[in-house]
Formats: sequence, C-alpha cells, structure tokens
Amino acid sequence: MPIKVNEKQRLTLSFLQKMEKEDKEFSDIQLSQASTYPLGASLRAKLSRNEFGEFIIKQPNGLYKAQYTIGLSAEEYGLKTSSKYRHANPVKHSTSSSPSKPSETLLEKSVQAALAAIEIYNKPDFKYREETFAILLVNAWEILLKAKVLKDGLERIEVLYNPDKNSPGEFIKSRSGNYRTLTIGKAINKIELDATLKANLFILVELRDNAIHFRNDSPILNVKLLEVGTSSLLSYLEMCKEWFNKDLNRYNFYIMPMSFFHPHELQSYSVNSDSVQNQNLLRYIGKKENQFPHDPLSKHSISLRLETKFVKSKMRINQNDPDAISVVVDEEDAFTKKYIWGCKEHLIPALKKRYTDFKVNPKFWNLLKELKENSKFCRARYLNTKTKKGMKQEWYNPNIVHEFDRHYTKKEKTNANNE
Repeated sequence: MPIKVNEKQRLTLSFLQKMEKEDKEFSDIQLSQASTYPLGASLRAKLSRNEFGEFIIKQPNGLYKAQYTIGLSAEEYGLKTSSKYRHANPVKHSTSSSPSKPSETLLEKSVQAALAAIEIYNKPDFKYREETFAILLVNAWEILLKAKVLKDGLERIEVLYNPDKNSPGEFIKSRSGNYRTLTIGKAINKIELDATLKANLFILVELRDNAIHFRNDSPILNVKLLEVGTSSLLSYLEMCKEWFNKDLNRYNFYIMPMSFFHPHELQSYSVNSDSVQNQNLLRYIGKKENQFPHDPLSKHSISLRLETKFVKSKMRINQNDPDAISVVVDEEDAFTKKYIWGCKEHLIPALKKRYTDFKVNPKFWNLLKELKENSKFCRARYLNTKTKKGMKQEWYNPNIVHEFDRHYTKKEKTNANNE
C-alpha cells in the first residue's frame, strides 16, 4: 500500500534537500523551525533515535549535515524513515565529516572478493581452484555492479531490491524475511555496458554456474576459464577506475599463467570425451569469441591468451658501477615493444576508424601536443641513441587512443543480447 507522508515530513525533506544542495551544516534549532517539529522532547528524541534514517548525520562540532536527499521523492523519504524500514535496515552513523557512502562500502567488499579470487588461483596445488576462482570473481563483479547501480540511484538502497508485482510499493523478500536484491544478470542489463564486456561477464557467469551446479573437469575448459578470467580482471580494473575513480595499482591484480601445462596434452585431448554440459559451454564460449573478435584498441575482450616462453635474459650486471650491483635493461628492446605507432602511419588512421567525428584539425594537434608530454604515451627515438642529439622521430603507445575517448564520439558496436 502507498506510503502516507504528513506535512512535517514534507517540510523536513524540503529543508534537507536545500541544505544538501548548498552543502551547509545546520543546527537542531534550524531543523525544528523548518520542519515545525517541537525542539524539545519531539525533535531531539527523533535525532537521538535515528528516526531520520540515513538522511541526517551528526558532525563532530555538534551540527548536522544532510545526505542522499537530492532527487528523493516525498514517498521515498516516507518509506525510508518509517519504523518498519529502519528496523530492517539499521543505520550506523559515522562521526566523520565525510561519511562513507553505501556504494563505496560495496566497492571495498568487491575488491576484496577479487583479490581472494586471485589468491586462490595462484595457489600451486589447490584441487578446486578454477571453480573457486570463477565463483569469487563473479561475486566481485556482482557487488561492483550493485555498487554502480546504487551510485546511479543516489545511494538509495531500494534500487537494489526486486519489486513485488503483486504488492505495489513493496519488495520481494527471501525465506528469512530480508529483501531480495538484483541478480548479477539483472544488474548487467540494468547498466549501460560495452557489448564485449557484457558478453565476457555472461560467459563468466556460465562458468560459475557450471562449477556450482555440475562440474568443470575439462582441461580445455580450465584453459578457457583462465583466458576469460584474465580478460575479465583487466576489465574489472578499468571499470573500478571509470565508475569510482578507484586506482587498484597498489594491488597485485595478476594471475599466474598455466606455464607448465604442456601443449601436447591439450593437442591430444579430445573434446568429444567431455560431458555434454562441458561441450555446450565450450561451444558457447567459441560462439562469443567469434561474435566479438579481439580489438587491440578496445578496453575489453572476451578472452586473452597468456603465453610464456623461456628466453635468454637481456638484462646484465652494470660493470661500470664497482660499488654496487645494479641491473641494466636493454633500452632499445623495451622501446620497440612499447612504442610501436608512428603518427601518420598508425595513430591517425586508428583514430579515423575509431570515431565518427574525428578530424585532423587544430583540436587534434592541441590534444596530441598535451598527450606527448606524458612518457606513457609518447617517446622520441634519436638516430644517435648514445648522445640523443640530432634528428629524432616520435613514436606512440597504442594505449594513447583511450585518452581521445573523452574528446570524440566512438562508433557504435552491436550490442550483446540480454541473457
């Protein structure tokens, strides 16, 4: 049934929205005057019992600040301050001047799940590692997607609940009486995602489901899980940064390749010996790989193959330093592997292919001039590599194209079907 909202609640919400919009602190006296709640036993008792839910937070100086009220309707405010809702969703207020948002809390849980997935996979002898890796990585993505939904929904927790079609205004509950939240499939379809990333996530979910409800006991399936999981982890890093400006470089987000899985063992392995379930899953992955071929300029891929080779080291002890052992890297070799594009030969054609509105005009040259200052994207190679004087040519790292995404319109991809 619809939530009833009285005049005092409407006045309170209007005042809180004004304070949040202006980012101002306020006193209980000001709140009393705006809401018409009596200051004494009524308002102060409500504040002490957290009857305003998550919308009012007390500051260390004794004043208050409003949060999460912008864009909130009176009915939503009435629901979230009702005793029934507050009892089911208790609020723990922080004394910090900048309280942690629910989406940020979910983000931290998601990162820990991803790290746990990597740690399990990197164990040298763990009998259930591929299955556990898939389960934990899907869990990390589900929580990350829910954090994004929550952030887009102005931190209103009910955006994660499943509406009850039989009872308008109510949400579906689990057997324990808690509200059921979005499944990962619904979360994927609720957010506008790159088509390739979307397909990668649905494959990952299939691998997880196969592990939970049946088994993943195929050597080839384990290899595909590694390839899909590696790609998914790289996408995970990208989306944490894009959605939450969260840089995860301080963590070791790498999984060890199956370096000692002998190729001849796979070559002689017959897929026909797999169970029907595993064969179906491998066909599904192959279909998606064909539908979304690898694009070196895209941030996302269906799968990434890890190759390891035993090569002679190109690092040597610096004999010019008698007092310390130092390492000298072959600079030319490192350069040619990272900076492989010329401007007219590679960069400009790639940008023309990538964007609908790209033109080689002053706007482009000004952007390029700014990006060239960053050695991550551009380095100059001199004809005389020892003196580094005289003629030179500038070479670019292909990752520079992602910096242009903020300034030009990318050509649309065919969207993955909802699954």
